[in-house]
Amino acid sequence: FEEAGHRVYLVGGIVRDLVLGRPLSGDIDLTTDARPEETVAVAKGWADAIWDQGARFGTIGLKKGDTTFEVTTHRAEAYSADSRKPEVSFASDVEADLRRRDFTVNAMALRVTGAAGEEPELIDPFGGVADLAAGVLRTPLSPEESFTDDPLRMLRAARFIAGYGLQPDPELLAAVRRYVGRLEIVSAERIRDELCKLMVVEDPTAGLWFLVDTGLSDHFLPELN
Repeated sequence: FEEAGHRVYLVGGIVRDLVLGRPLSGDIDLTTDARPEETVAVAKGWADAIWDQGARFGTIGLKKGDTTFEVTTHRAEAYSADSRKPEVSFASDVEADLRRRDFTVNAMALRVTGAAGEEPELIDPFGGVADLAAGVLRTPLSPEESFTDDPLRMLRAARFIAGYGLQPDPELLAAVRRYVGRLEIVSAERIRDELCKLMVVEDPTAGLWFLVDTGLSDHFLPELN
């Protein structure tokens, strides 16, 4: 990517887990200023396999050995009020991409270059490292804007509260209670998937209490109350 004149960054969960010293999975998420067709051109001859089904959303999949990469062009997204499916527009700035992510602890990127002796550069415009250290869950944008854009993030918050021992910021908590009804535009399948991810963390207790206390569970699992 560097040789082709592009920048590429590790992004999202892998950066969070590197900061925390947690074990890493075999899958790696990257974000780049390269457009999808440029990513394909860069990867040809290096990757063992390339798939481009997600190209219209900016995502190209790569396989190298046992490692799977998802390389996504920096995105700036806009949502309509009745859908959690965004209109995707590409951006040239990594900070524009990080701004649209769910929580500050996921809105970090790490630039790793091929230059000998060059240190990785952490991009953390929204204070994700500080929030991890303080044990706080916040959104990069206002929680009202974040949860209006994608209501599934309210449910995802439960997993991060339980899985990482984070306390929800008071503004985040108030916004969930205010916008809990927006969960109705999220499919049952996506809600089920998030609930399953919550249930397999080491101790889901705090996340389950969050679902009950905010009223989220009333919309898909009232028996939990």
